[in-house]
Amino acid sequence: MDATGATMRPYQESMAAMCFRNIRLTVVAKFTFICLVLVSLFGIAFKYDAVVGIQTYRPMNIQGVVVVFRSLKTEEFAKSISVLLNVTRNNNNFTNQSVVEQPDYNKSIDLADSQANGYKTVMLKTTESHPKKKLTEDVTKVNQTDRNFLYIDPRVTLIMAEILRIGSKLPGNLTSLQTLASRVKESPEFPGMPDPCVGPDRITGVEDILCMKPPRFLADYKNPCWQDDAEFRCLPYFHLIGVCKSGTSDLFNRLFMHPDIIPNRGIGNKETWYWSWRRLDILEINGTFNQGMTLKDFTNTFVSSGLQATGAKGKHNKITGHGDPMDFWDRFLERNTPQNTPGADELLWTTPYAVRHVNPNIKLLLMLRDPVERLFSHYIHLGYGTSAQSFHEHVVISIERWNNCTNSHTIRHCIYDQPLSKNLPAPIFTSFYIVHLLEWLKVFPREQILIFRNEDYTVDIKGTLTEIFRFLDVDVPNDSVVANMTNMAPFYVSERRKSAGQILPETKRLLVELYRPYNEQLAAFLGDTRYAWHDASFATV
Repeated sequence: MDATGATMRPYQESMAAMCFRNIRLTVVAKFTFICLVLVSLFGIAFKYDAVVGIQTYRPMNIQGVVVVFRSLKTEEFAKSISVLLNVTRNNNNFTNQSVVEQPDYNKSIDLADSQANGYKTVMLKTTESHPKKKLTEDVTKVNQTDRNFLYIDPRVTLIMAEILRIGSKLPGNLTSLQTLASRVKESPEFPGMPDPCVGPDRITGVEDILCMKPPRFLADYKNPCWQDDAEFRCLPYFHLIGVCKSGTSDLFNRLFMHPDIIPNRGIGNKETWYWSWRRLDILEINGTFNQGMTLKDFTNTFVSSGLQATGAKGKHNKITGHGDPMDFWDRFLERNTPQNTPGADELLWTTPYAVRHVNPNIKLLLMLRDPVERLFSHYIHLGYGTSAQSFHEHVVISIERWNNCTNSHTIRHCIYDQPLSKNLPAPIFTSFYIVHLLEWLKVFPREQILIFRNEDYTVDIKGTLTEIFRFLDVDVPNDSVVANMTNMAPFYVSERRKSAGQILPETKRLLVELYRPYNEQLAAFLGDTRYAWHDASFATV
């Protein structure tokens, strides 16, 4: 009945019911649509953060739906969608990666297999993901004395807390990298780091060393060598990582006078330019990449009949090494590493990780020099300028631009920022020793790096060489050989550096002020006041 008592007709009742049903359906539809939009947005943000964001070592910044809505208004979200789309174009399996097999670190690398031989073709002609390997052994149970042991014991390598403690005493913020988020799969090889072989592969033209099966070295060879089918291959037993203009070439030529140290086939029997330059130096042409130098190419540098003992039995004690002094500080091409995120504020994966992955027990040598005097030699050697006056003018400009960068970015961002490096008329970034050293100590224990000063080497060559031989675990040669090593004329004397004159006092004051806090932290960390260089530039100003 209606309000007047009259009976409602059947079609009127049907119309009312239909109206209520439509209202209910509209509400449900709108609610469902909103939920789908929110889930979609949250999913995109989550996927971006999980796959791209973790590569900058930052925790998840999406805490809820409200944050997702807020992010719609930011440039960061638009950038994340752009990067996400670029990633998905290179990996059709992007949305189906909840179960990803881990790499097998226990099989020897096959540098002669079809994949390795066709790697350049693959890099140029396809964007398919590299195959993932299956982990067949719990790497945490491997004997730590094993040459092939790949797990880094956090007790002897720097953890993030220690790095941040050191950074807190430097002028400016050292890094924005933070503890790995709990939801991110941790690397079994590098604790505290995301697994480099999980997620989409970014095709850059750089060989993916971090996901490569490392070689299993021959037990009867002191040098890291292995049999690759018909090929006998070796990696270096030691690596002089730096630093430029500290006397590294002079040292190397003396080391090769040792009867058990075999020269390599690189530049001057010393430099390969592999880790910092040639493997990362790629060229993109019409959307394809010209691959950089491969690990197989690198091993060819160490081919020597002196290393391979034909038919001999017992322990083979010959070793080889290389010295690329830019490896200590040069990170400018490492943005091309497949695991690094394009446009990230800081690099995550750097060369030391790749070095350790394939050669975990390599012995590292690092010769440092008064950072002010070394910088002037570096400046003259590379042709930045020709005189003390031009050096002063360029240092003033460089410090100003450096300070502008560190006022708005972290030290680590600025020191490895290629555009900034190209905009500095003096390479002041090369002498921040403690910052560069931390990159290596994240990966290698302190005991695996022998650090010494050029100033001590030049006044006691014999003593320094003896210390190096003991570190390398080789016999000290007889007196005649040691005398020849010690009395060898200096390998290189720069006439251009001589003609440039002495650093101007006002230049030295500027550089001492710039480097002093970094030197103090280096000396404190090493427990050795010599690395404050109070006996050199830092005592005279």
